[in-house]
Amino acid sequence: MKEVTNKTEFVIGIDFGHGETSAAYYDLRNQDNLDLDILPGQNVIKSAVAILEQEGNETICVGDAAINNAPIAKDFQISFKKRPSEMSKVERLRMVRFMRGVYAGILDRHPDFKSREHVVYIARPSQDDLWKSEEAAYIKIAEDAGIPVAGIQKESRAAFFRARTQGNSKIDQEVKTGVLIVDYGSSTIDFTYLNSKLEKPIDDGCPLGASEVENLLLEYAFAHPNDSFMPKFKEKYCSTKDTIPYNQILFKFRKAKEEFYANPQMPLFSVQLDYNILTSSEREQLTGFGGISIRRNEVNTILHKYIESVREAVKEFKSENLKGQNVSCVYLTGGASRMDFVRDIFKDVFNLDEKHVPSDDHPSLIVSQGVAHLSYADIKTREKETELRKKAKQIVECFDWTGCFRSIIGESTKAKIISAANGIMISYKNGHVGEYLTLEDDWNIIDANHKELIEREGIKDGFCLVRNRRSLNKRICEEFGTFRNCDFAKDCENEITNNVINSVMEELKREFSAFQYQSLSTPLKLSGLSAKITSSGINQLANKFIGEGRGHIIYDAVASCYPFRIMVGINLYKDRWDRNRLQEYNYYKENYANIFSSDIWKTFLNDNITITGIESAKIQTVAFVNQLIDEYISYAKLAQFLK
Repeated sequence: MKEVTNKTEFVIGIDFGHGETSAAYYDLRNQDNLDLDILPGQNVIKSAVAILEQEGNETICVGDAAINNAPIAKDFQISFKKRPSEMSKVERLRMVRFMRGVYAGILDRHPDFKSREHVVYIARPSQDDLWKSEEAAYIKIAEDAGIPVAGIQKESRAAFFRARTQGNSKIDQEVKTGVLIVDYGSSTIDFTYLNSKLEKPIDDGCPLGASEVENLLLEYAFAHPNDSFMPKFKEKYCSTKDTIPYNQILFKFRKAKEEFYANPQMPLFSVQLDYNILTSSEREQLTGFGGISIRRNEVNTILHKYIESVREAVKEFKSENLKGQNVSCVYLTGGASRMDFVRDIFKDVFNLDEKHVPSDDHPSLIVSQGVAHLSYADIKTREKETELRKKAKQIVECFDWTGCFRSIIGESTKAKIISAANGIMISYKNGHVGEYLTLEDDWNIIDANHKELIEREGIKDGFCLVRNRRSLNKRICEEFGTFRNCDFAKDCENEITNNVINSVMEELKREFSAFQYQSLSTPLKLSGLSAKITSSGINQLANKFIGEGRGHIIYDAVASCYPFRIMVGINLYKDRWDRNRLQEYNYYKENYANIFSSDIWKTFLNDNITITGIESAKIQTVAFVNQLIDEYISYAKLAQFLK
């Protein structure tokens, strides 16, 4: 595809429609948006192509030129737009020729484009399940036609944005509460819905375009002929739909259809036929005049099944795509939207009055205008997107992932260890940490000073609760031992996430604020992070408490009760009186609440906490940031139109 550069001056939008084709351009520098003539004085042409052969040279004719030259053409077709996967080689070549002819017509009418840098965006039907996978192939057809294609837009979305930005927009007051724009074309009916709460429009469509109308009316005419020539015509020239006579008579019916629906007072659908002209391209010709006339009240009867199919398609879009979203206005565009039954269908399905189902004043031009305008917005937001992605990449690469995670997890681990230790010491102080011993055990309470204790506490079943250091040591080892199975990252996932988002997204959010954008994305939730304390760390921690000698927490706390005594050792079995346990706890609280000094904590945590999943968290964050940027770009594009 053609790249948009800082030298690009114009964006041309072309709607290669099944029935009609139009073009418009957007001046990137002056922001002018104007229609383009394809043929002299015609900014909308019939989607018709004829190939003339003269002295071995081929000439491509499009629009009225094709129709006028059909009798002498080598090939003539109308209504030939298809998905690329459905095209034969002949049909693909025909589409290439038509696109080439349209682009050549634009350059002939506007010679400035030949020397000034420009790109072209084309339109495609909105139904993603049919057309999303066809985009690349459709663009390739345009490229084979010599068109500098830079991108592709959905027809109804382009129409929506163009309608929304018009100065006298009929949908301006309704867009916040919910507007459905309908591009009723020749091959498809395309839908785009938007309200102020959605982050992006809802697009879809169905293959029930208005070409079915002329096909059905022609079939009716063949089945109910008003002249003797029509059965012969059908037999000789309508075995396939590729013949020039068939395409000429089909165009006659299409033109009559457009005149019929454009004039509600016309009593008859009427087609006049000159069979000599219709068959002049053939070796065997018919000579004579004929035609058909159908009363107005009979036309919709003939079309009843088609009309009901459209109604059901609209109902399905409402139930399957909108899912309860409010529709306060349906905006009709596309040339076929002029058919009288179209407005009635949408009024009925969405329970709206005439005022809330308006039609565009220029339905044949709105898609090409919208393609040019929307593509301009794409280019501008793409510049911002490139800037944002570059900045995001730099931020992610410069962010201290390991340092951030270690800091947060370290503080969380530290807090958990301190909390566990303090809880043990409180329980010990309150006399809830001890072991049951018998009088026969060597626990040094058989003396006068402890008789009162024994009598007060009593001996139950031969056992007495002894609040001793041994039980405290055991409790500490058990509690710290549970840390082997503890994942310290789980307790601080939210803090980690918030820190990452705040750090990584700070600069990007400043960019987002240009459109008062708030993240619409699902909040980031990092998974796969894990932080474990090593066995040596647990042992080191436990030894800090239960080890012998100065510098160990319990030893120092007990020693505080005997300030003038040289502590050779501490009896592990001796019951500790209430006043002693309280004094030990107070000493702990005052001197060892943090267990280690700040520097020792830092070393301890760095050496003994193993963190895994950092690289995975980085990848998840990058994906989240990219998603956020995608949403922002979509939002910013909308903001250009909805501000």
